[in-house]
Amino acid sequence: MRSLFRNLLIVAALAGGPSGVIPALAQEDPAYAPVLSPETETDVAIARRLSRNGALTIEGQRLRNLDALRRFYAERGFDPVWTGASGIVIAADGLVALLRASDQEGLNPLHYHADAIERRMGSGDVGVQAELDLLIADAVMEYASDLRAGRLAPRSIAPELAAVPPRVDAVEIAKRARDETNLAAFLAGFTPPHPQYAALRDALRRYRALASGGGWPAAGQGPVLKPGMQDASVPALRRRLAATGDYTGTAKDMASPVYDAVLQTAVKRFQSYNGQTPDGVVGESTRAALNVPAAERVNQIVANMERWRWLPDDLGERHVIVNIPGYSLRALDKGQVALRMPVIVGSVERPTPVFSHRISHLVFNPTWTIPPTVARNDMLPKLLRNPGYLKEHDIKLFESWAAGARQIDSRSVNWREVGSRITRYRMRQDPGPKNSLGRIKYMFPNDFDVYLHDTPARDKFAQVERSLSSGCVRVGDPAALTAFLMEGMDDWPVERRSQVLDTGETKTVWLRQSVPVHLTYQTVYFDDAGKIHFLEDIYGRDTAFVTALAKRLPGQQAVAQIDG
Repeated sequence: MRSLFRNLLIVAALAGGPSGVIPALAQEDPAYAPVLSPETETDVAIARRLSRNGALTIEGQRLRNLDALRRFYAERGFDPVWTGASGIVIAADGLVALLRASDQEGLNPLHYHADAIERRMGSGDVGVQAELDLLIADAVMEYASDLRAGRLAPRSIAPELAAVPPRVDAVEIAKRARDETNLAAFLAGFTPPHPQYAALRDALRRYRALASGGGWPAAGQGPVLKPGMQDASVPALRRRLAATGDYTGTAKDMASPVYDAVLQTAVKRFQSYNGQTPDGVVGESTRAALNVPAAERVNQIVANMERWRWLPDDLGERHVIVNIPGYSLRALDKGQVALRMPVIVGSVERPTPVFSHRISHLVFNPTWTIPPTVARNDMLPKLLRNPGYLKEHDIKLFESWAAGARQIDSRSVNWREVGSRITRYRMRQDPGPKNSLGRIKYMFPNDFDVYLHDTPARDKFAQVERSLSSGCVRVGDPAALTAFLMEGMDDWPVERRSQVLDTGETKTVWLRQSVPVHLTYQTVYFDDAGKIHFLEDIYGRDTAFVTALAKRLPGQQAVAQIDG
């Protein structure tokens, strides 16, 4: 009889049916109402809670993994996992402390029921025990998923955030957890393994302490400052830089209005790790960086920790990683940096997307088929001003995108009349010194149609802010990147590569082994010396993360307030 009763509960729970189903059956036929001793009723209490319609809340806290909880407990006949008759939680040493300390991982302790769990420990009441078991199960599922895969789907923040976080199955997590002797240690194992993540976690602790202590004084407003100048804003600048350890002058100099050599050194140091040109000049951008409050830096660190959760555990023994706001590329081999170079990334209007892929092949002397968006937004204005622009830049115009379409002269087209219908035409730039892709491109086919490539506009790499492209990444040292990717391909020595480039003929070469490439967005990172760097949020991704997180958790405080 108990088996039948349990099976009915399983059906009701999996269907999310009303909790009154079972009592109604029992009223119609007393045979369906078995007498259960108190110490065997926890499974029934769990099943009844899981069979209710709507959200499952305990003590006003919503259990976010209701479907997974139903599947997990139904598979085990709703038997409790972590509670016994005494109310003692098996394997829970340190669990509550870990959940309360989740803010150290940039998470929100309010999401993991620590207080509600602690209040229910030790109770002999079966209803309380059922709630305790469910709270622990939901906390285990939620914490592990949030810690490893992140709280937000990347594309819910911006469509160009196409990273695919590691798959974390809530039911499988709970199944693994039930066999563990220490839940806290088990959950800690979901921490992202990347050194940059660990460094961010340490920085979060330090910057939270700064923020909770009132942060640092603002540098305030003032004119452009250069060494040797005197201004009333200089003492505030000294105080700001002294608060973060950049200024090391004497106490008696703190009130001096003179911009001296010691202060210049401090300004250069600050500029060097805040994405500024270290010229010692306090201009608009440097002053803006100085005035960013500590609480905002906390938000920035938390946002970057989230984005590291989107990356796979294994980045690849040999891999390429691009930091979009850092305008930089690094190639790593067995954890060591093999090369680094500057890059040019997408503009704010056409941002470079974030995702991971594998570089599969290279194209020497590539042609460039101009994408419709570039034709409409870039080529049309140029053709309106100069109908001969295409010919001057070795770009051929075809009357359609069909194979074998006839080539036509751009000077014969009334571009003002064509307007936005320019996308009906196909434009192709042949290999040569004017080709926008330079002499080589690095392919990893994707939905965004972006890739890494050379560029003839080498002078652009001298600019500090390099968000200039239509989404692709232009690399500063294509010869070095080619050598890294083709390492071990003895049939393609540098001499043969040079010969192919010199012919001007298009040649596709497939890599013997594809190389992982990660397009990332790191506005906070640590250099090889362990120094923290803050970069401008060129696409507004940090702000968008904070906003999206607040929408996901209505009624909660902002990240900086929660985690501060």
